[in-house]
Amino acid sequence: MSAGVSSTTTISMPQLSDDPKHRAGEEKCIADIATHDLHVLRVHGDNEWPEFTYSVGLHERFGIPEVIILGLRGELAHSLLNELAARAREGERIAAGDTLSGLLEGFDVVLLPVPEHHIEPHFGWALWYYDGRPFPAVQLVYPTTSGIWPWDPEASEHFKANQPLLESVPVPEWARRPS
Repeated sequence: MSAGVSSTTTISMPQLSDDPKHRAGEEKCIADIATHDLHVLRVHGDNEWPEFTYSVGLHERFGIPEVIILGLRGELAHSLLNELAARAREGERIAAGDTLSGLLEGFDVVLLPVPEHHIEPHFGWALWYYDGRPFPAVQLVYPTTSGIWPWDPEASEHFKANQPLLESVPVPEWARRPS
């Protein structure tokens, strides 16, 4: 694909809610993807699970995985996802297993695959947008400011809890509770 082309896949319009409040959010999601090539969602954390931010639209617009970032402040995570979209507009492609430079000043980040059982609890709006069709997803993993990764033996329990590696942790309790 040439740089500047922003669509690899065309999907049908997702089903819009009859509830005006929900419909407004859905319309914003669709408009953001049409205008900015992605919609970014932030989910506030609690004592059981950290805050996370994820993309919707990267797969449709560029054929790359949707991305989730756990444990970073929403504003910073949002800016990283916007930067990934900007890079994709220029022709850069990402995939699970990639190491990326230049997203976080002075540090590389790693993209790990998101297991299928973590898609539903973590990518709700993407599931709606893609109308249940499968899509690839990766977790953007970052080190501490000392360069320690969550898998390093010297990583603190706090750091590992704040950035759980989805490929190696069970679905969180909140996602298993009946609604």
